[in-house]
Amino acid sequence: MERRTRRTYKKSAVTRQTILEAALALMKEKGYQGTTIREICARAGTAVGSFYSYFGGKTDILRALYADGDAYFATVVRAETSGPDTGEALRRFVAHYARLNVRTGVETVRVMYTPDNEWFARRKSQQEVLEEIVRRGQESGQLTRRLPPERVVDDVFLCLRGVCYDWCSRGGSYDLEGRMLECLELLLPGLRPGPGEK
Repeated sequence: MERRTRRTYKKSAVTRQTILEAALALMKEKGYQGTTIREICARAGTAVGSFYSYFGGKTDILRALYADGDAYFATVVRAETSGPDTGEALRRFVAHYARLNVRTGVETVRVMYTPDNEWFARRKSQQEVLEEIVRRGQESGQLTRRLPPERVVDDVFLCLRGVCYDWCSRGGSYDLEGRMLECLELLLPGLRPGPGEK
């Protein structure tokens, strides 16, 4: 019985990965909107019913793409940004965010930049880790308290995603990490405490 369960699990994992890879390949070719579930299943060599055994719809494909990054931020990045220097923690966070996008690849990141991507609006490990950095910075007097931490996180992500979108639109033709770090340096003065705030 145990052998059968292991085989079934392995087969399920392989089928799920095959569907995920087929979906991603099609979305790179045709865009998110232009890809249908029937096409994904045809490319993966599976029945439409198999797709729904693993995913609730196309948005679940995008969720699967975020899963590894979320795990990475929840563990590695959280540990590397826990120091007392808020500026340094923010720089490390931004560097990791840029590297994650570069590793994911410009074509895959383009797939994620769709108006139907509900995962942009959801708070994930990335936002949680950044909020921890901001809260520590505010508590230690290194960052302004004029804005709530959630607003600072939203504003930083607006900037980072804007740079990432530009990088995608230019085919990944420049150093994403360098550009994101430059933008952070422009933001930091506005995030510092104002006169009489300390």
